[in-house]
Amino acid sequence: LTEPLQTEVTDQQITIPYDPSRSVNPYKCTDPNNKVLLSLLYHGLFAIDQDYRAWPILCKNYQVSWDMKTYTFTLAETTFSDGSALTAADVVASLKQAKKSEVYKGRFEYVDKISTAKDGKVEIKLKVSCENLPVLLDVPIVKESQVDATFPLGTGPYKLAGSESYRF
Repeated sequence: LTEPLQTEVTDQQITIPYDPSRSVNPYKCTDPNNKVLLSLLYHGLFAIDQDYRAWPILCKNYQVSWDMKTYTFTLAETTFSDGSALTAADVVASLKQAKKSEVYKGRFEYVDKISTAKDGKVEIKLKVSCENLPVLLDVPIVKESQVDATFPLGTGPYKLAGSESYRF
């Protein structure tokens, strides 16, 4: 059961079947039913369109070094489903967790370092030049303290409001 975080209309509830005994952690989720929820609960720095172009979501803008080995991301002002602000520490912790996960680790093969830069920005240093890193950064971002949680907070358009047990 989910409900929208922000809406121009009134809050609505929708019901989507999922297994509440299984994780919706985007770095660990293996249940096909629960994977359906991930795009509703979590956003990445970028979203990828049908033409494989990256569009900023949690990222306001970014700069690339002349050698295309260092990317610095300025975050958009946004909040998690509990109302707390997204921080660079959240993004860094999420990307580091994704780098270790079976689901996303291939995207980070050439990433040398992920860190918080000055002014609350996120910096990613690469081992080799890459002109299109943002295409790989549609990785879900969760709250720093919840990267290992079964149901971590997200910045997506919906939040998990409750669950009921389903018998399959």
